[in-house]
Amino acid sequence: MRVSRLLRSTGWRHAAAPMAVWLALTLTGVAGLVWLERGGRDTLAQRFQLRVQLVADFVTSYVADLIERERVQATAFLTDPVVDERDFFRSVNAFGYPAAVLLDAQGRALHVAPRDTSVIGQRLADRYPHLRTALFDGTAAVSPVVPSAARGEPVVGFAVPFDTSSGRRVFSGAVEIEQSPLGAYLSTAISISGVRVHLLDASGIVVASNHQHSGSLPQLTNHEPRLAAALARGDRGSYLEEGEDRWRFASFAIPGTPWRLSAAVSEDVLYAPVAGGEIGGWAAVVTASVVGLLVVVAAGRARRNRRELKISEELFRKVFDDSRVGMTLNDTRGRLIRVNPALCRMLGRSESELVGRTYAEITHPDNLPVGASEVRACLAGRASGFTVEKQYVHADGHIVEASVTGAVLRDEHDRPQLFATQVIDVTERRAFERAREQHERELAERADQLADFIAMLTHDVRQPLTGIVSGGEVLLDDWTAMDDETRQRYVRRMTASGRRADHIVTEILTLAQLDAGAIATRPVAVDVHDTVRRAVNAIDTQVAVTAPDHVPAFADPVHLQLMLGNLISNAIKYGEPPYEVAVVRLRDRVQIRVIDHGEGVPEEFVPHLFDRFTRADTGIATVKPGTGLGLHFVRQLAEASGIEVGYQPHEPRGAVFTLTLPATAPGPIGPGRHAVVLPRDLEQPRTAPS
Repeated sequence: MRVSRLLRSTGWRHAAAPMAVWLALTLTGVAGLVWLERGGRDTLAQRFQLRVQLVADFVTSYVADLIERERVQATAFLTDPVVDERDFFRSVNAFGYPAAVLLDAQGRALHVAPRDTSVIGQRLADRYPHLRTALFDGTAAVSPVVPSAARGEPVVGFAVPFDTSSGRRVFSGAVEIEQSPLGAYLSTAISISGVRVHLLDASGIVVASNHQHSGSLPQLTNHEPRLAAALARGDRGSYLEEGEDRWRFASFAIPGTPWRLSAAVSEDVLYAPVAGGEIGGWAAVVTASVVGLLVVVAAGRARRNRRELKISEELFRKVFDDSRVGMTLNDTRGRLIRVNPALCRMLGRSESELVGRTYAEITHPDNLPVGASEVRACLAGRASGFTVEKQYVHADGHIVEASVTGAVLRDEHDRPQLFATQVIDVTERRAFERAREQHERELAERADQLADFIAMLTHDVRQPLTGIVSGGEVLLDDWTAMDDETRQRYVRRMTASGRRADHIVTEILTLAQLDAGAIATRPVAVDVHDTVRRAVNAIDTQVAVTAPDHVPAFADPVHLQLMLGNLISNAIKYGEPPYEVAVVRLRDRVQIRVIDHGEGVPEEFVPHLFDRFTRADTGIATVKPGTGLGLHFVRQLAEASGIEVGYQPHEPRGAVFTLTLPATAPGPIGPGRHAVVLPRDLEQPRTAPS
C-alpha cells in the first residue's frame, strides 16, 4: 500500500519504463529460479529411480545365479535312474534350503525335504504352477509366496528342469527370502532415511522388505494401501501418504519371476539436499526484487520533495532492517555507512562495531583481492553491479562464507555515490557441498574397488569351477579307458577345486554376515595346544608346532579354527618354508604366532595389510591368485571374538602373524578391537616339527 502511494506521488509517467524493466527482470528471475528448482528435483528423482533400478538388477542377477547353481547341482547329482536319498539331501544342504522337492517326468514327488513319506508319489506339479511350468515348458520358474509342500511354511520356490536318461526332472528348492542373503541386502540396499523397499509377488504379497510386516503372508494393500494403489496405477510417480505427506515411488519388474521391486521415500527427505538452496534462492530473488523496486522508484522520480524522501526512507528502512539477508550501504572506498541487523548477527558484531569500518577489515586475509576488479568496473561505469563469493571473519574468529551481491548507486550526473550490498551466509551450504563431493569421491572409490573385486572374484571362482567341469567331462568321456589311479587323481583334483570355490564363497558370505552383525560369538575355554594341532593337521604341508602341553584360553572355537586356517594357508601361499606355529604365554594372555621365511610384507603395504580387497602391488602377491579378503576376514572374526590380530616382520626374513587370546573369561565384546603391528622384541619360541 505504501508502494502504491509512493508511485502515485512520484507519477506513473516517470515510473512506467523503469517499472516495466523491473517487472521483466523479476519475472525472469522467478522463472529461472523455478526452472532450476524443478531441474534439481528432477535430477534427485532420476537418481532415486536409478538406485531402485540397480537394486532390481541385483535381485535379477541373484535369481539367475541361484537358478543356474541349482541346475548345475541337479545335473551333477540327481540324474541317475534311481536317485540316492543321500545325493538328494546333499544337494539340498548345499544350498541351505529349508524345504525342497525332486519330481519325475510325470510330476510326481521322488524325494522331499524334510522327509515326508505321505508326499512321495503325489503329483505336486498339478498343485504348484511354477513346478508345472518347469516340467512341461522346460524353463526355470519362480513361484509366488506359497506354503512349503512338506511343512506348510511361507517360502518362494525356485524350480529348475533338467534332462536325464529317465526323462525330464524338476528340482525345486524353497527359500525364505526374508532370512536369505537377498533379504539382508534389501535391508541396506538404498541408504536414504525412511525409504521403504518391497519385493512383491504378482498377488501383492510382500516377499521381502527392509522393514517388518505382521502376518505370515502380508498383503501390501493391508499394510500400505496408498502405496499399493499407486503401484496399481503405474511404475513410478508420487502419492499422498497419511498426513498429506507426499511420497515418490519407483518400481521395476524382475525378469523371469512374478516379482516386482518397489521403493518409496518421502519427498521431504528426497529433496532435502536442494531445499536449503531453494530457500536461499527465493530469499535472494525477493530481496533483489525489493531492492530493485527501490532503485526503480528512485530512478523514476525526476523531482523529489521532502515528503517523498521521507516515504522512501521509511520504506527502505523497513526492508533494510527486517531483511533476513545481510545488507549494507558503503561508499566507493568500501567504508560501511549502514548495516542491517541480519549482517550484525551473521558476523557476531554490533552495528556500532561495523559502521565506519571498511570491508577489508572484516574480510579474511586470503580473500582481500576477491571482488576488487568488479568494484573497479562499477566505478569506471563498465558494470552496474557484481556478484562474488567471499570469506569474512566472525567476531569469534571462525570463517563465514558468503555470496555477495553489490549494486552501485549513482547521482543525477551518473557519478557513483554508494554501493548497496547483499550478503547471504552460505557457510552451511558450502560445507554440505564439500561433504557431498567427498561422499561422491568415496562412492567412486568404492565402485572402483567393487569392480576390481568382481573381476578378481570372477576369475578365482571360475577357475576351480572350470577344473571341476573339465575333470568331469574327461571322466565321462574316458572312464572305461582309465585305470583306478588315474580316475582317483581326477577326482582328487575336482575335489580340491570344489573346496577352493566353497572356501571363497564361505569367506564372502561370512564377511557379509559379519558386516550385518548376524554372527554371534560364543567364547569358551579352549586348549590352544589342541586347537593349533587340529589346524595344522588339516594342512597338507609340513608345519612345525611349538606349544606347551596344556594352554588354556578363551575364544570361540569355530572362529579360532577359521582364523588359524587362514593365517597358516596365507603363510604357505605367500611365504617359504620352514613354516612354524608357536604358542606363547604372555601374563594374562596367550599368543599364537604363525611364522614363515619368505620375502615378508612390503613395508609400504603394512598399513593396508588387513583392509578389504587389498593386495600388494609388488613381490610374490602379484603372481598369486587371491581376492584380497583373507586377512580382512581374519581381522573381522578377531574383532567379533575379542581377539587381537597383528603382524611383525620376521628376522632375517619372513613374516609373523599373531593372534592374542585372553587367558581369562573376557568381558563384553565391542567393536573397539582392531589389528595392531607388534614390536620386534617379543619372545621368540623354540620350534619342533609337528
